[in-house]
Amino acid sequence: MWKTLFIPLILILLISCNSKSNATNYPFPQPKRYPYGIKANIESQEEMNNKVQIAYENWLSDYLTTESCPKDSYRIHMGKAMEFATVSEGIGWGMLIMIFMDNEKNNTKKYFDGLYKFYKSYLDANGLMNWKINRYGDIVGENAATEADENVAMALLFAHKQWGSQGTINYLKEAKSLINKIMEHEVEKPNYIVKPGDVWGGAEVLNPCYFDPAYYRIWMSVTEDKNWQKVTVKSYEILNYFYKNYSTGLVPDWCKEDGSKADIPGCSYSYRYNACQVPLKMTLDYIWFGTKNSELAHNLPHRLSGWIKKRTKENPSQIKDGYNLDGTIIGEYNNAAFVGPFAVAAMVDTKHQDWLNKTYKHLSNMSTGGDWGYYPDTLRLVSLLVLTGNMPNFYDIES
Repeated sequence: MWKTLFIPLILILLISCNSKSNATNYPFPQPKRYPYGIKANIESQEEMNNKVQIAYENWLSDYLTTESCPKDSYRIHMGKAMEFATVSEGIGWGMLIMIFMDNEKNNTKKYFDGLYKFYKSYLDANGLMNWKINRYGDIVGENAATEADENVAMALLFAHKQWGSQGTINYLKEAKSLINKIMEHEVEKPNYIVKPGDVWGGAEVLNPCYFDPAYYRIWMSVTEDKNWQKVTVKSYEILNYFYKNYSTGLVPDWCKEDGSKADIPGCSYSYRYNACQVPLKMTLDYIWFGTKNSELAHNLPHRLSGWIKKRTKENPSQIKDGYNLDGTIIGEYNNAAFVGPFAVAAMVDTKHQDWLNKTYKHLSNMSTGGDWGYYPDTLRLVSLLVLTGNMPNFYDIES
């Protein structure tokens, strides 16, 4: 008799454990008041959440695909203009987006796991994803891009908090392994500079938009590797050069360790389509941690916001997609890849509340899609998540 009762009991326990491991601990929307900074207050939270949901659905429809993917995997393609190829950057951003958008309706865990399977299907000799795959599944860009690996590692850590690590993927174990590979292959020693990739760069050429200080503080705690503090200090030391030498708050796409121009053809020393991410990443560090990493986490976005308000006469439609570091315009288009991070930068100080409201409203109303839509649409969605309070630090939330 006890055997017939015992077997169903085991099944119930197994089902219960499996359900718990796949439960969404922080379903969207779950807008938080960040520990630091401000949010847009031009409309209700419900209205803001709805706009994020619409942006997500459009982005998913436009860029997620299974074409030429290994079984049970997904990829983010870059649209017609880029021949529907995939870059590791898109996988990283995609995994982060899936973390914060998961709920019963969106059911993003399957996409998250599928994107990570795609990442792992194209590893290089260092165990990091080769940076570009064409629409037919061929590697056309060898070796890794650091920013992608950083976002994937952070997404895996958040997946551990969001869904637990008792399922088919041990997210925590995978995250720690990847973080260690980033330290080994994508951080130059002994100066602890974040390299642009696993086989090149460092003091002589680096990309400031690959600095993710908001992540490093969490990684230091999770891995107990204090060298991530050295990486944080060096990243802000490099950014401080531009704060000291330019009144705009702008940083370049590429530079050397000392802030000077890199001697490599094609590495822009202007604020273009790489550098436009910097205010997003610095502000994320501020709204999660305040100035615990550096005073610059507040001061540089604050200066940038003051400058762009004057440059545009407080009209977000006048934001252009390129500036020299002295503030002269070299871009032509009003692009969400620039508008979004500029809006996020305004979150660091109450003095920018009106500007924050204006840029948020403009960003949320911008059109999406088109042949070149992948990059601006992705940064638009990530920026909207941050702006609406829907991108909290899961390691700062009591479970």
